[in-house]
Amino acid sequence: MIKIIMTWATFCIISLGYLSACQLSERLYIDEQEFTFDEDSFHIHIGENVWLQTDTVHRDSSGMYTLESNILRSRLSVNAEYERKWKCPYCNKYWPIGQACGNKDCPSKYKFVQ
Repeated sequence: MIKIIMTWATFCIISLGYLSACQLSERLYIDEQEFTFDEDSFHIHIGENVWLQTDTVHRDSSGMYTLESNILRSRLSVNAEYERKWKCPYCNKYWPIGQACGNKDCPSKYKFVQ
């Protein structure tokens, strides 16, 4: 009997820990018209040709979303801000803001500066 109670208590503690961990990460809902994907990541348009990158996308009754904890963050920033990228209008590849298009086959060397 004690073994059953201990097993049940352990299960409850693990479940509560999982639920609280899920709630710590807020959801960022995605407009499906402002969303693209490539081989290994998803890109979310947040306006003015600025894009965020995530590795997971979910869906619930309210629509598509990603967790804030899954959005790529800059390693260079002290505050670990989101890594923002721009999309080249010619080759449709993503580059860090301030960096020129590095695609050698692209006719543009456009540089997005905000």
